Amino acid sequence: MELTSVPVIVQAFSEMLPQRVSIAITDQSKYIYYQPSESIDLKIKPGDLLRQGTVSLQALTERKKVAQYVDRDVFGVPYYGMSIPLVMRGELEGCVTAIFPKIMPWEEVKLPKHRFLIGKAEDRWVPFSFEQIAYISADEKKTWLHTKDGQYRNKYSLAELDLILPQDQFVRCHRSFFVNVNEIAEIQPDFHSTFMLVMKDNAQSRIPVSQTYASQFRARLGF
Repeated sequence: MELTSVPVIVQAFSEMLPQRVSIAITDQSKYIYYQPSESIDLKIKPGDLLRQGTVSLQALTERKKVAQYVDRDVFGVPYYGMSIPLVMRGELEGCVTAIFPKIMPWEEVKLPKHRFLIGKAEDRWVPFSFEQIAYISADEKKTWLHTKDGQYRNKYSLAELDLILPQDQFVRCHRSFFVNVNEIAEIQPDFHSTFMLVMKDNAQSRIPVSQTYASQFRARLGF
């Protein structure tokens, strides 16, 4: 992609998007332009390679528009990204990505404002208050609420739950886990991960804290 075309693309996008939106432009493998906003800054630098899990890389791989939530383990903060491939003279040149803080305005109505989540059992749906949930896990694109009564499916992804759960009660400790800090019995050092959490549930479940989330986890819990 010609760098001289970048200002034209940015100007066009800036006129269509709110000022709180950051803009990133890539070629086929790396970022070539980044314009942060006051609302969200992913600290991208021109020349940075595209990371796994980003909407930019997904749009290039699938050669189509991609719009979705992205977990905080990619850039350290959750965001909503919308990425569009740039095709010039029939050739894929790169993509342009709009980066929104947390959620898009038209998505807000889809996320619950109450202090409970719905768990699905085989033949019923059960509301659980946040206090009843010991931890939340994700496996093979399925999300599970773990309570003293068992585990139940939930429809939201962990990226969406990152926008729903109260931060004073739930902490992301791994790309596959949120834990209720009030349900932690012990924090132990671990060889395979930074820490291992022993939960208060009857099974004394053990939840890993990965290196990606270790610093944030320690800061949130104060140790």
